[in-house]
Amino acid sequence: MADNKYQKLVFSGFKENMNLPFIAKPQAYFRGAEQIPGAGINMGWQLFIKPVFLEKEPHTHNADEYLIFLGNNPADWFSSFDAQIDLFLGEEREQYLIDKPAVVYIPAGMVHCPLNFRVLNQPVLFTALLQSPVFSKTMGGKEYFYKGPGPDGKINGAIFK
Repeated sequence: MADNKYQKLVFSGFKENMNLPFIAKPQAYFRGAEQIPGAGINMGWQLFIKPVFLEKEPHTHNADEYLIFLGNNPADWFSSFDAQIDLFLGEEREQYLIDKPAVVYIPAGMVHCPLNFRVLNQPVLFTALLQSPVFSKTMGGKEYFYKGPGPDGKINGAIFK
């Protein structure tokens, strides 16, 4: 199949085993142009299984981002949602409680986070879709780029303060 005309557009290596105790393994991440040259998005699928205060520092992206929160049962994403997640938006850090499935649109340049998965009575499927060929964010005046974890599953923690 390697000689097929459009093989470069098909990628199946998006399984990752990051060593994070609050997320089920494996996770799935599509790292955009890093994995398919010319791709214009970065996307991750994570099943949060334990409460965690994540993304404590507010940041921005140079592209639009969508945060998607669903329950853990693919047969019914809606009634299987049983969680309380705090998300802060804007310079003033306006707080939003996510206690049902939701999609949050974050325009390019908008300050967002912290993100606190504070109550998880059931696991939550979280998807972040960044409309950029390379994942980057600006936090504390510094721009960070991320291409995925190392071969041992460890991540550089500076980007995820």
